Amino acid sequence: MRHPCKRIAASALLSMTILLTNCSKPEAPPPAQVEPEAISRTEFTNRVENYFEYEPLRSGKASQVRIHLTDLSDGSAVEKANVTLVIRPKGSAGTMIETISRVGKVTGIYVAELNIPKPGDYDIEFHIKNEKLDERMPLSNFKVE
Repeated sequence: MRHPCKRIAASALLSMTILLTNCSKPEAPPPAQVEPEAISRTEFTNRVENYFEYEPLRSGKASQVRIHLTDLSDGSAVEKANVTLVIRPKGSAGTMIETISRVGKVTGIYVAELNIPKPGDYDIEFHIKNEKLDERMPLSNFKVE
């Protein structure tokens, strides 16, 4: 006669195996949303270095532009400036959007929000003005998706 303890142990082992293999695995966490990588450019006039970073431009969606300005006459950060961005469709003198930046937490840094309603190619002119400077920096090659 077979030993009843072995039969119970085998039955328990089989039950546990079936139970464990039928358990669902925990759901994987959803993939982390990847922030679009910021685009950066450095542009110059005779008087100002403008290093700026911006999120990829999408029509109808606000994109932040972080503007770092340096006065090339003495290498200092541009202080207390009014920085205005004028956005126009590429090669157009017509319809424009004007955005006034706000002063950032660090001297020489300004922040603007761009909200361009239609996709296309755009030109942006930076106008930088304080008691020492009055510079205009027309730039092109801004793609809005």
